[in-house]
Amino acid sequence: MITSPEQLFMRLAEQGIALPEQEKKEIEKAAGKYRMAVSDYYFHLIDWNDPDDPIRKQCIPSKEECKNPDWYSADPLNEKKYEHVPFLVHKYRSRAAFLCSNTCYTVCRHCTRKNTVMNEEVCTTEALPAALSYVECHPKINDILITGGDPFALPLKTLETYLAGFYSLPNVNTIRVGTRAIVTEPEKITDELCDMLKKYHPLWVFTQFNHPKEVTGPVREACGRLLDRGIPLGNQSVLLKGINNDADVLEELYTRLIGLRVRPYYLYLCDRVSGTAHFATDYQEGVALVEELRYRLPGYAVPKFVIDAYGSSGGKVTVEKNHVLEETKDYIILQGLSDHTAVKFRR
Repeated sequence: MITSPEQLFMRLAEQGIALPEQEKKEIEKAAGKYRMAVSDYYFHLIDWNDPDDPIRKQCIPSKEECKNPDWYSADPLNEKKYEHVPFLVHKYRSRAAFLCSNTCYTVCRHCTRKNTVMNEEVCTTEALPAALSYVECHPKINDILITGGDPFALPLKTLETYLAGFYSLPNVNTIRVGTRAIVTEPEKITDELCDMLKKYHPLWVFTQFNHPKEVTGPVREACGRLLDRGIPLGNQSVLLKGINNDADVLEELYTRLIGLRVRPYYLYLCDRVSGTAHFATDYQEGVALVEELRYRLPGYAVPKFVIDAYGSSGGKVTVEKNHVLEETKDYIILQGLSDHTAVKFRR
């Protein structure tokens, strides 16, 4: 892994690439504020002849990260408020998230937790008993998200300890694992890992593809290893300005994903977290993009566009166009899917 600007510059020099001195200083400044890590695999996907390369923008520190509007914050989703015992976030009635890792193979520059989890004390198995006790004492919790950081960056034995612990609770119906390792370090999705995960069905894995360039041969093989063990895969993209806020890009991405049997699930508005303002789009752009995808893709390939809203009554709110154009006592007028014309439907 590349974990410092110095390592980055050395690696580029080996390839005969020299960045301007000003850009080097800007990378060093941003990396001094927010942790930097890039896997060798993900680094080699970058086209350094393209200043707008979508992989480069997602993983290489930028001067833009040092510009923060007043309303951007370190923890915009108020996760600390809902961390009722160490490393366990219980914000929703039936779900809780266990932040088991503060390590990723690649630290995304748009990461929601770039100011918090990625810069704090790491969870250990000593935190597990308190988390299990809390979940057991709250029987309405039936779904556990194992996240971080990246759970697949943990030693296999440690990850299994966490999975086995939550799996043992009678009120836990499903376990989800949130990971980007499939995208950024697919060789880590080994047969040994997949065989271990299989023991804890019903288990789901959710990942984050943001651009079609991330769908590669090694990624296809990694997804296949998980799917062959009966582990369903979902994708949660983040809408990122200059990377994927384009209908053609998203159409290609989601077409490739369903070809891998990865179900597009969410397209998130980028959270208003410190250091990410340059990735922000207006919510109306996201609504329009998903609306366009409805006409281009089969229904199961169209993600929900969501805003992870602040506050106790917020959460992941679906935002979409209303296709009821008009209604009367006897009829509703709908916008048709195939050619956008109005369709009359009797109530």
